[in-house]
Amino acid sequence: MRDISNDKDIQKLVHLFYDKVQQDERLGYIFNDYADVDWDKHLPKMIDFWSNLLFQTGRYKGRPFRQHMPLPIQQGDFSRWYNLFEETVNELFNGEKADYAKEMAGKIAISFSIRLNTDKPNPKD
Repeated sequence: MRDISNDKDIQKLVHLFYDKVQQDERLGYIFNDYADVDWDKHLPKMIDFWSNLLFQTGRYKGRPFRQHMPLPIQQGDFSRWYNLFEETVNELFNGEKADYAKEMAGKIAISFSIRLNTDKPNPKD
């Protein structure tokens, strides 16, 4: 198995990962049903996002957390997301960039999880 080395690799990773997300009982509901994601628009953005993270291409501009705030995300959803991402990377790639992608995904999951607790209004308030 080889490492992630170009945008074609990132495209393969992103497409397989989001295929899994769409099939996941919980995450599929959030993305497909609740958010009604237009995958033809979303996937190229995610390719740009990961290309920017892994290869500093500068193609992604945005604040991804804000897009997720209105979604009915629960604490455990970030672990599901990360586990699917890690599983997908491990299926396809092995190496420094693959390890870095998993590390960054873990940091994103933790950051989003923390921000979910601090930035989202509490329905009990």
